Amino acid sequence: MLRNQLPADELAQVRDGIRALRAREIELRKCFTDDCDNGLYEGFEFDVVVRIQQRRVLNKDRLPDVILNDPQYFDTKYSPIVRVVPRDEPRLPLGFSDKNVVASGDSFEVVEAWTETP
Repeated sequence: MLRNQLPADELAQVRDGIRALRAREIELRKCFTDDCDNGLYEGFEFDVVVRIQQRRVLNKDRLPDVILNDPQYFDTKYSPIVRVVPRDEPRLPLGFSDKNVVASGDSFEVVEAWTETP
């Protein structure tokens, strides 16, 4: 069912989709990387090429405290963190509030427009 969404709700839905896709990617990558060296795996439209890459990684645990505790070796960076937090109760559509309810609990079969007669 299609419905209008507020950006916060859409972001939550997109993140759920991304989470599911990442989990599937991990499953598929495992098919190619378990017990393999370099290899080529053919598909209909795409091929997967696996190769072993070597890189150097800094091991911070081996650095002396004189470096780890010296602020001249560190920079401070700022970046926004966007979190999706579930609401306790759903929000009413924009422009609506509990105060705008005309008659709660009443049911109307026909609602006619009121017009002023001269």
